[in-house]
Amino acid sequence: MSDAPVGDAADHPRSREFAEKVRSRHQEMGHTDRQLDGVELVTHLTRLVARLVQDFEASVHRPLGMTWAGFRIMNTLWVFGDLEQREIARISGTSRASVSSAINTLEERGLVERRREAGDRRLVRVSLTPSGLTMLHKAIEGQTEREHAWMAVLEDKDISQLVSLLGKMVNQEHPS
Repeated sequence: MSDAPVGDAADHPRSREFAEKVRSRHQEMGHTDRQLDGVELVTHLTRLVARLVQDFEASVHRPLGMTWAGFRIMNTLWVFGDLEQREIARISGTSRASVSSAINTLEERGLVERRREAGDRRLVRVSLTPSGLTMLHKAIEGQTEREHAWMAVLEDKDISQLVSLLGKMVNQEHPS
């Protein structure tokens, strides 16, 4: 039996041929080979991210009573330490409203705590609680297992090359 969520897009033949059909449609529009490769790359990346998030949430985070958003916030706090709420949104690439909502849930569960800055009461700093750190470590262990499963189709050299290439893309200044 598959670990994939019910209705996993990759199980459907039309879903598997999506990137090929997108490329064909763009080719009809007269795009160059480099543009076509870019379209296909972005198509694959966006579909992969959607599948990864769905899998991580179903296999790891929901069973722990967490969400993907909560995990991202807690992971950001673990990496950077206490942060202002607005910084969490910026670093995690999430809207301030979504961060605020997720932090409310995490705080109710005792996984994070908020405190106002003494010098400027408008600023709110967020930190992981000891319970939050324990929960995060469980989530990291589960997610690491799933990441390893997803990467099993790649050779070590392929993984290193992919990490390098994606790092170039994600760390570039905003393209003009």
